Amino acid sequence: MTFDFEAEWTRAKGDAALRLASAGPSPSPTPSASPSATPAPAAGDPDLALVHGPVRSKASGIRTANAEARGKATLDDAEAVGRSHAGWAAGTASNDCVAAWQRRLRELADLVDDAADALTAGTNAVNAEDQAIADRLRAAGGVLEDA
Repeated sequence: MTFDFEAEWTRAKGDAALRLASAGPSPSPTPSASPSATPAPAAGDPDLALVHGPVRSKASGIRTANAEARGKATLDDAEAVGRSHAGWAAGTASNDCVAAWQRRLRELADLVDDAADALTAGTNAVNAEDQAIADRLRAAGGVLEDA
């Protein structure tokens, strides 16, 4: 069985919209300070468990690990190594290989940074939408049940 996130997400949003429509008109939600800020529910409001800290923590960890790896991802100059070991010789072809591999490592590190940025942006978008839905559900009153 495969899980299609987009289909499930679309279905969940549709279900929430139907619940809101059946609850009647609701006042505009109060905007939150930022997409990452999830206000605590008021007394009697259900906690919707909108938690995004673990995802943000992973994105931050990815950036930290990548920065540390960038500092360690260096290869010695092939000619210098060849000169330091009797009987070994290395020429420009070896240096070209070293330079090409280091460029590739930097390209891969850039991809990791891009992935961490996309993870953060995606988390912001999902949390903003989740928070807007949560605010509308709370404003509708009586639509949610406490777990």
